[in-house]
Amino acid sequence: MSLAFISETVTAVKNMPQFSKEVQKFVVEFSFKTKDKDLTNKLMDELTVPDSDFEMIKMKYQTMYDKKPKWVGQIENLLVALEMYRVEEEKAINRLSDVLKGYGIDVTPEEIRKTDTQELKERVKKEILL
Repeated sequence: MSLAFISETVTAVKNMPQFSKEVQKFVVEFSFKTKDKDLTNKLMDELTVPDSDFEMIKMKYQTMYDKKPKWVGQIENLLVALEMYRVEEEKAINRLSDVLKGYGIDVTPEEIRKTDTQELKERVKKEILL
């Protein structure tokens, strides 16, 4: 399984407004631990059923992956969180670029990634005052 699959899973759960943050986190962790796209999709399908019992579904799916030492689980959780933050960062960068373009400041997402935040603030301030 690749980080691309994790990224797809993160995007998929973010687009399901009925999923709480806890449900989103569980789905992404499950996909990371099982490395199984079909099972992950089945899990998401079960969770989208109206009045589904998350705790029961969670217990059922937790038994499908091997128990690992606690530290391995913590590392996996941190990697999942990191990927979720990367997806959110990418959205924020693209949105910032779009907003700045709307105000006539042409800054590409790549420039935003490479430019120091303070330097970017100064550029925006300078171009707005012109």
